[in-house]
Amino acid sequence: MSNSVDSQRRRGPRVDVDVPVVLLDTAELLFGTDGVDNVSMRSVAREAGVAPAALTHHFPNKRALVEAVVMRRGRALGDEVRRRLHELQSRKEVSTRDLVDAVLIPFVEEINTDPENGVRWLKVVITLALNGDEVIGMAIADQGTGTGDITTLFLTAASAVPHLDEAAVELRAPIAMFSMLTALAAADLGGYGRPVGPKGLDPEYVAQLALFTSSGLRAG
Repeated sequence: MSNSVDSQRRRGPRVDVDVPVVLLDTAELLFGTDGVDNVSMRSVAREAGVAPAALTHHFPNKRALVEAVVMRRGRALGDEVRRRLHELQSRKEVSTRDLVDAVLIPFVEEINTDPENGVRWLKVVITLALNGDEVIGMAIADQGTGTGDITTLFLTAASAVPHLDEAAVELRAPIAMFSMLTALAAADLGGYGRPVGPKGLDPEYVAQLALFTSSGLRAG
């Protein structure tokens, strides 16, 4: 009986929910759990309880769905990182901890708002970023805000850090940032002690992660 009812529901349009939101929630869950490459459009539709045609109506292909998942959180988060880095431009002196916090804090706040799904989303972002996916470039670019892209803002702010080798920082910054965000994305794993729970990230874990990353930028 339940299979029949479930089958009937999936054949028609969902009128009981906001379908695009359900589809994005489902895709984020599956992408973050199983990996983007291992998830099909059909499996997203099935898990969301909609017909495949309903999925392609809102997201015509998998690429469009991946971009929508990344940008749903990434657009506002990127804007906040840019805002924080832009504020550093007016300071006469900046510390490596200031640089790290400008990037780290918005991600921490996003995860603390929605711990389980926020971590899953960040797993997707890290995987795409390490593969050089262009959607990550979309997330860190200016996007018409006039504040500049994140990479440029970070390196400009770094020039105000006393006794910091700018050439070294340009090489270290991607390593430091990716390592830091990868550690956040793995906060639900046992190897990191699972420092994320229903209420968000362990503040001490965040503090030590910021200290470790800022020390790495400053080393030498």
